[in-house]
Amino acid sequence: MAEPSKVIHVRNVGHEISENDLLQLFQPFGVITKLVMLRAKNQALLQMQDVASAVNALQFYANVQPSIRGRNVYVQFSSHQELTTMDQNQGREDEPNRILLVTIHHMLYPITVDVLHQVFSPHGFVEKIVTFQKSAGFQALIQYQSRQSAITARSTLQGRNIYDGCCQLDIQFSNLDELQVNYNNDRSRDFTNPNLPTEQKGRPSQPGYGDAGGMYGVQGSGGRGGGGYSQMANAAAIAAAFGGGLPPGITGTNDRCTILVANLNPDRIDEDKLFNLFSIYGNIIRIKLLRNKPDHALIQMGDGFQAELAVHFLKVCYLAAYIFTRCCCDFYSLC
Repeated sequence: MAEPSKVIHVRNVGHEISENDLLQLFQPFGVITKLVMLRAKNQALLQMQDVASAVNALQFYANVQPSIRGRNVYVQFSSHQELTTMDQNQGREDEPNRILLVTIHHMLYPITVDVLHQVFSPHGFVEKIVTFQKSAGFQALIQYQSRQSAITARSTLQGRNIYDGCCQLDIQFSNLDELQVNYNNDRSRDFTNPNLPTEQKGRPSQPGYGDAGGMYGVQGSGGRGGGGYSQMANAAAIAAAFGGGLPPGITGTNDRCTILVANLNPDRIDEDKLFNLFSIYGNIIRIKLLRNKPDHALIQMGDGFQAELAVHFLKVCYLAAYIFTRCCCDFYSLC
């Protein structure tokens, strides 16, 4: 066991845990002088003002299991006696600038440029937004007019949920100097240039930022977008995200992977919009708009569990109703 130190090492710090959560856990024991979040390792380093304060905190939590947002965290003395500049640099992406890198965890509802703009614009003028899919999940780059606006937004919104119980924001400073936006649509927007065209179907809006692009159809076992949302294909992963049990109404036993969507507005819907809506819940293998029934579409998911998730949440989800002129659509699981 490490000798007593005023630096405390905290493990099992999930993305849902914010800096303020950790501060509240240790502030009763004394003044906290430094806090470093090591997001990639699910860890944190926290420095108390003196060794005595750190000793009091660890003695207390030796008898009481510390828990934050339903997650048990584990504390011990760090091997460091002081947090150095190098240690602190490991906990951040780069120096503050006006572009934020936003990762959204526990994403159960569609997130579009308009939703992000509504969340981030109260903290300053948002110039540009680009969204994309990476292995870390659904991400966005948000460029403010000023660096101070970005600093304020990160300080205010870090760890917050867009919707109750889901769509949690994990915000870091990007090292980019300027975002390039080629299209104004649901995935990218330049608010300083409203005359940009919308994306041409089948072409990626931002190839430089990892948009998958391509046409819709069979694309191997994972389908399009599988890297970003493969975690949604596993019932165990979903259960873990909900504290050990599946969300109410989800059985995890459905084996039908094709969904029939009815009551669409054929004048406003296309494969791109359907992909954006359904890819949140798993891998998209194929999308087909029915010519003989232009208000119907077939969507084949990667497996039956992904299809069940999509049907369950989109039946009650009205956030994407802007895609349609009607209030909502009808969803059916097919064989």
